[in-house]
Amino acid sequence: MKRTFKLSTGVFGEGDPKICAPIVGRTKEDVFKAAEVIAKTEADVVEWRGDWFDRVEDRDELLEVLQGIRGRIREKALLFTLRTVYEGGQLAVMKDTYYELNERAARSGYVDLVDVEAFREEERTSEEIRKLQSAGVHVIASFHNFDRTPDREELIRRLTRMQEMGADVAKIAVMPQSREDVMTLMEATMEADHSLDIPVVTMSMGRLGVLSRLAGTLTGSAMTFASVGEASAPGQIPIEQMRVFCQLLSMK
Repeated sequence: MKRTFKLSTGVFGEGDPKICAPIVGRTKEDVFKAAEVIAKTEADVVEWRGDWFDRVEDRDELLEVLQGIRGRIREKALLFTLRTVYEGGQLAVMKDTYYELNERAARSGYVDLVDVEAFREEERTSEEIRKLQSAGVHVIASFHNFDRTPDREELIRRLTRMQEMGADVAKIAVMPQSREDVMTLMEATMEADHSLDIPVVTMSMGRLGVLSRLAGTLTGSAMTFASVGEASAPGQIPIEQMRVFCQLLSMK
């Protein structure tokens, strides 16, 4: 039986895919402005990409921004993500700093989910996941490849390994070089959705991979990312269009 969990906006891993809208502001003012705009949309989850924020390593500033986002997005769930340069993000920090910032966000009381790069230091990931969960948040273990799409077996192996690490959600985003790559990702997603106990979230990036962002109802991907203003990854669809597509494909 799938290990789903409740968020303020519904049950994660059950029903239609949740829609997540990222915030990618460089300054506090940019972040708060984006949060106010997203609050008026139909996003289920708001992702703060902390790696875009110029002062994310300032612990007090981090908490102040999290508090400000929380107050602006009201009932929407909040996902905290620090995407490092090793997986296509903006942040270049030592491993200890990366984990410390994630833990500080988790303990803040403002966050519902935290993203952890599963394979940056694989032997340490399980311990970090437990620490974050003990702070009361759900953990999305993630892997990103902005160069290529691994074969189906490797994709499934990585998603399975994330479950073994103790994550609440397993996420993979990869870059396709062909139509076959997009189908490989979607087929692996469907197989993992059938075989794993935790929800999976996957996407094939860029224009070539747009179909994968729309097909979660078919493949079993539990969440899709849509842009409100600036996109955080190639291929994201504006949220207004995404909501229409999700309604058309809804299984309800």
